[in-house]
Amino acid sequence: MQLYLQIYTLIDATHLLIFHSYFRWLVLLIMLVQILWIYINYKRNIIFSAKDFKILLLYTLVFDIQLIIGWSLYFNSMLVEGFWADIAKGIKNRQLRFFGLEHMSMMNLAIILINISTIRSYFRINTTYGFKKLWNIYIWIYLIILSSIPWSFSPLTSRPNFR
Repeated sequence: MQLYLQIYTLIDATHLLIFHSYFRWLVLLIMLVQILWIYINYKRNIIFSAKDFKILLLYTLVFDIQLIIGWSLYFNSMLVEGFWADIAKGIKNRQLRFFGLEHMSMMNLAIILINISTIRSYFRINTTYGFKKLWNIYIWIYLIILSSIPWSFSPLTSRPNFR
């Protein structure tokens, strides 16, 4: 625990933001690979195996790491601090509201749903409807994630795609 605190104090918000921003591209790549993998196996009516479950766990781990980085950034962000300093004004400011409330809420929801669907998929091992269930939920999860990313072209809040 003490080692974690030492590492945590060495990392400032700027470094976290850069790491979170670049790690996003790995997450998006994983999302693309994962959705294609789920869709192809769903359409081919492939049996969801224990090996598939382990692959799904690995993908889920990448999302969880991004969430941990995001939470660390959340607690070190000046934007979030500004939002919570005066919530009434923060709600009216698009940038503060997005980073102080919307982005974190939607990403938490998405990662919670990913973890729940991963856990539930364990009970679908050796069935043909395992990939169908994953397909049905992951489409919605990915829409939540994609709509909550601060893209450079976003009308909600514009941030550079690469820092």
